[in-house]
Amino acid sequence: MKEEAADPRGCPTCGDPLIFEILDDERFLVAWSCVNCGVIRTTEPA
Repeated sequence: MKEEAADPRGCPTCGDPLIFEILDDERFLVAWSCVNCGVIRTTEPA
């Protein structure tokens, strides 16, 4: 049986879709936030 991976665009807390905002386009810094529960993540390439 094949197991589906969790959608990286979904909130890890409530499962609602995350929205993103580009904070710094030169460093590719992006903030992902959940409107429902307020979780915020930032991602930046190494």
